[in-house]
Amino acid sequence: MERRSGIPARVRRVSGELRELRDRNGFSAAEVSRSLGISMSKLSRMETGTRGLAADDVAALLGLYRVPTQRREEILALVRNGTDRNWWQVQHAALPAMWQDLMRFEAEATAIHGWETQFIPGLLQTDEYAEAVIRGTTHGLPEREVQRLVEARVGRQTVLLGSRAPGLEVLLDEPVLRRPTADSGVMRRQLLRLAESNLRPNVTVRVVPQRAGIHPGMEGPFVLLDFPKQPNLVYLEHRGNSAFLEQPEHVDAAERSLWRLRELALTPDDSGEIIARLADEPAEHEKE
Repeated sequence: MERRSGIPARVRRVSGELRELRDRNGFSAAEVSRSLGISMSKLSRMETGTRGLAADDVAALLGLYRVPTQRREEILALVRNGTDRNWWQVQHAALPAMWQDLMRFEAEATAIHGWETQFIPGLLQTDEYAEAVIRGTTHGLPEREVQRLVEARVGRQTVLLGSRAPGLEVLLDEPVLRRPTADSGVMRRQLLRLAESNLRPNVTVRVVPQRAGIHPGMEGPFVLLDFPKQPNLVYLEHRGNSAFLEQPEHVDAAERSLWRLRELALTPDDSGEIIARLADEPAEHEKE
């Protein structure tokens, strides 16, 4: 498959934030153009990710928008390293910046394809299931931080609403559906939400049964994001680290895995039946 050449992920990420900063500060494009002496067409290209970014131009915009020093340096570092393909992050803050970056790319994507081996994907989680996952995988977080994380995860789901919502394809390893939560009612309601989501026109949920045996998905979960004009991205997340992979070999490998997983997966209707059946079997989620 021929690959589109395009703007690196770091630069696309900064372009999206520049657009958000201008909106948040209440500037029109014309006002920014007059204030900094740059053309509106150049500003448009900078905000839409259709051209590379120069650190001096970005610094001028960040100064106009009164971005705090630390965040300004983080953004400029992304610009200076913009030609580097693949983008790895190590998370330090309580509210994951990597989710914010993912949300920006999700909003620009035409389709999102996810393979999950551990949890129901965040785009389809109920708030109580999201809370159960966060409490179960982190330790010692203050209650306020737990709620912030839940809000951040569930807030991502707005991307699936509206006339320009991307298509979402979710492929799930069957054990995900059988993994109990501390409260069996939480998992039952999550399964019901999953079954309902599978009926939405822009969402497809398919289950890869355990009998499929060993397959490429066992290497771990991933998300593939399709874009109309820019190269596709592969998103990985693991233990506070995340990565956006854009080199063709990584994208090709993810696409090959998806094709194989689709071959092994149950149909959407059959997947809906097994999800609904498990939701009606609360004892399945009460086992130790």
